[in-house]
Amino acid sequence: MPADRRMVARGARIAAGVVGVVAVAASIGVAFFVPLPSVTAEPRSTVVDPTPAAEVRACPGGLVRLSDDSGQDATAISSIGAPTVTDYVNVSPDPLTTEQLASPDDRAGRADAAPVRVALPAGAQDGDTLFGAGQAQVAGTPEISGLAVASCTQPTSDTWLVAGATTTGRTSFVILANPQDVAAKADIAIFDEKGQVEAPGARGIDIPARSTRILSLAGLAPDATSPVLHVTTTVGAVTAAVQQSVVRGLEPGGVELAGPSAPPSTEATVPGIEITSSAAISGRLADADEGDLQSILRLYLPGTEPAAVRIHIQGETEGSASTDYQVGLTPGVVTDFPLQDVPDGTYTVTLESDHPVVTAARTSRVDGSSPDLAWFPSVQAQAESFVAAVPAAAASRIHLYNPGDSELSVTVTGSAAPASVTIPAHSTRFIYLDSGQGYRVESNGPVAASLSFVGDGRLAGMGLMPPDAASPPVLVYG
Repeated sequence: MPADRRMVARGARIAAGVVGVVAVAASIGVAFFVPLPSVTAEPRSTVVDPTPAAEVRACPGGLVRLSDDSGQDATAISSIGAPTVTDYVNVSPDPLTTEQLASPDDRAGRADAAPVRVALPAGAQDGDTLFGAGQAQVAGTPEISGLAVASCTQPTSDTWLVAGATTTGRTSFVILANPQDVAAKADIAIFDEKGQVEAPGARGIDIPARSTRILSLAGLAPDATSPVLHVTTTVGAVTAAVQQSVVRGLEPGGVELAGPSAPPSTEATVPGIEITSSAAISGRLADADEGDLQSILRLYLPGTEPAAVRIHIQGETEGSASTDYQVGLTPGVVTDFPLQDVPDGTYTVTLESDHPVVTAARTSRVDGSSPDLAWFPSVQAQAESFVAAVPAAAASRIHLYNPGDSELSVTVTGSAAPASVTIPAHSTRFIYLDSGQGYRVESNGPVAASLSFVGDGRLAGMGLMPPDAASPPVLVYG
């Protein structure tokens, strides 16, 4: 082909290619500027209410000791009596059901000493149904003497216990109850005045459904003066309590069942701390074995940062004086802060910290035939309506702390005529109650509450914790 004809043909192909590129570019431009039809579809969804289930509480059961009924076998755990359980629901007829939980660690095998499951059936629940339960027991053996009360609590996956000791003459047990229909598995992290305790036996503890485990704290944390326990579950949920008893020489020094303290927070409240027989106690503190008669506030600071804590001690009667302390806390170790030079009376302790802490108070009473001890846990504020089941024990009082900036009006209704009290901001007032009875408490704002029990040679405390919120409806797609 002549050269001029080849050039003409190549030029025609180039021109055709340019035209093609322009045509493609033009079509792309049109795609950007011409709206395309669109289709949108809302995903299918359904609101599902969780299947109603019984709302349950578990009571820790009878007091236990390390020996069998004959006083032999120092590794055996056996119950020494049975508690009295008091439950209360604010509807009639009473729909609550109770049953004993299995307690395989109790060698005595007394059915009436086993922990108790208290349940509100699913069919009896509505937004106004409230219930609670508590237990009390008086012991009088050579090893264990005194009054122990405990709240029957909801199972949870996370519990802090601020109580106990395992030094010479001090015996403590951890009681884990599973009132639910599925097995649970728990871990216990233990901290004391030296730091975290290495306790391999405190991990992977199996608690079968509707059953209880009782563990000697000395077997997990020997020679601990100031233990704090963090109980968590990897499967299921449990309730947890610590039983502590004291023997000084040949004299029993009291017993208590300590329930959960409020979880770590930068603000904490411990109402209803009963300080009694201070003069008699001060005369005994020179003996090293009686040093733990001193009232103390036990504090634990999780994490790695030190904290500055303000401790405010306020009497619960109108016109009472108050005292403030500033304390520095080291992270990871437990501190027992002495409540010394505090005269006999009833007090609320509030804390403000720049890092979250857990806390509880311990006091003693020595005016009876033998001393007794009590633990008073920190508590969280309740809703504006709640109930209190008062165990059948010594003279009892409910302590009501107002955490708000305005005064509160609170009415307590029970078997007797209603009792009302006005509580100034950031103050506490108490009302006497009949033991073995149930009460409804109504206020015009949140209030933190606890119970105390004081009698001849008898002393005990019990926190009132708010119930967990019901599971909300779930939006399911698909």
